[in-house]
Amino acid sequence: MSVRIRSLIAVLATLLAVGLSASALAQEESAPELSAEAEELGLPAGMDPDDPAAGMTDLIYYTLGPSFVTNYDGAGRLKYLKTDISVRIQPGTAPFLDQHLPYIRNRLVVLLSGQLEENLTSTDGKETLRRQALEQVRSALATVESQAIADRVVNLYFMSFVVQR
Repeated sequence: MSVRIRSLIAVLATLLAVGLSASALAQEESAPELSAEAEELGLPAGMDPDDPAAGMTDLIYYTLGPSFVTNYDGAGRLKYLKTDISVRIQPGTAPFLDQHLPYIRNRLVVLLSGQLEENLTSTDGKETLRRQALEQVRSALATVESQAIADRVVNLYFMSFVVQR
């Protein structure tokens, strides 16, 4: 090979190496750093912890146990409701639920015991009650912690729902 071709290959190899290094450096600089809060929550790189979609892929279930057993619809004979409730939460929320579980359960018992039979036996009534229960859990956490903590509770589910008339 001639000296000229070798020089040309060396120049091209150098340009290619510099170009790849610059490309890697640009990608490194454009990748946002995780904040301590985002890292604690286990959020994907660049995900803002205040974004409502943050952590939606790593949601976990938390049971507000033991079972809720209460009477309802105070008129006439005693009627009972037994239900098991779980919430879907973002990672890092369980300690707040553990700490305030008695307060949260109290708010749910008051809500459940104030129901009329029609609300507990119809599909629409149960769905309305489910939404109200979710709001009670969020409201309780917002009261004792913060709205940001309350917003980490994504949904609420009845795992069992038994009504005795």
